[in-house]
Amino acid sequence: MLWWERHGTRLVKMGEKNKMMNSLSLFLIMLALGVCSTAQGVFYPFGSAAGDTFIPHSNVGLISVTLLHPFSYFNRMLQHIHVSPNGGLWLGQLSSPNSDVIVPFSTLINYIERGNVSHQQYTTGDVLHTATRDINSYFPNVTFTASWVLVVTWDRVVYYQTNDTVTNDQEATFQAVLISDGDLSFVLMNYGDISPPPRGALIGYSKNYFNEIVLLNDCYPNGTIDYVNLKTSSNINIPGRWAFPTSLESTFSCAYPLVPQPEHVVGVRLQVSSAERLNETAVEEQILKPLRDLLRQHGVDVSGIRLRRLVEKQP
Repeated sequence: MLWWERHGTRLVKMGEKNKMMNSLSLFLIMLALGVCSTAQGVFYPFGSAAGDTFIPHSNVGLISVTLLHPFSYFNRMLQHIHVSPNGGLWLGQLSSPNSDVIVPFSTLINYIERGNVSHQQYTTGDVLHTATRDINSYFPNVTFTASWVLVVTWDRVVYYQTNDTVTNDQEATFQAVLISDGDLSFVLMNYGDISPPPRGALIGYSKNYFNEIVLLNDCYPNGTIDYVNLKTSSNINIPGRWAFPTSLESTFSCAYPLVPQPEHVVGVRLQVSSAERLNETAVEEQILKPLRDLLRQHGVDVSGIRLRRLVEKQP
């Protein structure tokens, strides 16, 4: 079993050290669960309908995937990657120190219990058109036509608790999408519903054989990720999606630093000739309450609405 944890500024690979988990792998019964996709929006196609290859639930280690096209990752070309049920991609040979990781959501996942991890490669079709459109939209300074896409999806996977017990009511759905034109390359990280992981999670990637580690934590105040609101956060102004170039000269950017971004932003500004009778109680009853009621009808969370008064004084 393999996952990654943060120790200071280092990203450390953890592994085969939990006797209880090894015991569970021997005694838990495999249940046949549905494999249809449950997330939409920012997610690329996945699941049975997309023709994905599923990682067996009996396998809690790394699964090797031979790439149909080489993937340019900073200073090297990748021919293989390894998919971990624990929310990461291992780049390079497992026994080699010359490796890196892409971790859309690395934590300790109870893959034996339920959920699905699947992958699919594309060299033709609508997914390539979608990837081409997305990359040209997010990075307008490049001219890009996708020739290869790899989609890896962790669908409704559940966590181990800090005491190594199994939890069934905390799930996570997320996705890593690798996109290339044979020269330039990009990674998308897509997020659906995420329950707070008991052990925390790492999100980001390493480069130059772990000599440089880029973490999403750096985009958040105090370095603390708001896991529940990952589906509304972004660095490209697309809620639930983060995009990173991974070519040789690429650098990480929190292009939209206010994360997580609110799913709905509503602003109302009123100008009155006299404020003598416009106290806060009147504003609450006559303006804010009807506005909240209207927004609730459209499914908008109104808990964040605040009243702010601006008074213009004559010189």
